[in-house]
Amino acid sequence: MTKEEILQSVQRDVAINRYKLEEECAKQATLYLYYSDLLADAKAEEDAADDALDTVLGEVEIQLRDHPPEGIKVTDSTIKALVSSDERIVKAKERLRDAKAWRYKLEGVVNAFGHKKSQLDNLVVLWSKGYYMSDTGTPRTGLDVAADAIRGNLKQSREE
Repeated sequence: MTKEEILQSVQRDVAINRYKLEEECAKQATLYLYYSDLLADAKAEEDAADDALDTVLGEVEIQLRDHPPEGIKVTDSTIKALVSSDERIVKAKERLRDAKAWRYKLEGVVNAFGHKKSQLDNLVVLWSKGYYMSDTGTPRTGLDVAADAIRGNLKQSREE
């Protein structure tokens, strides 16, 4: 799955259907695990990019100190300037920035699932207190009677 596809699926996965709370609660842990695994992989990718940058920095600096360009006085500041402008260094830094950007996005996604958990908790409390009851005059079903019985048991245990 590409990064773009993952980000598109996040919108669907973070959304809550408040009329199917049992399904939302059942899949919450699995979704959180999936995205936290992606975050762990992103952190590992960032670490690898950071290590690669350090390696390339060392190689380029050694190369420049051993074989300095003609007509340039070799000083620490000159070497530093030459190293930072080397194409391999620029590419390695770009790879590291991309890895960090992806990690930042996934941290936001994982945080969104933490907020989703809190909202599910709030919605379950609202449901248990009868917030979703409707007095529209529609015929009551067996599910309505069962929901009332559950709510009644919850109220009794609270009062005791």
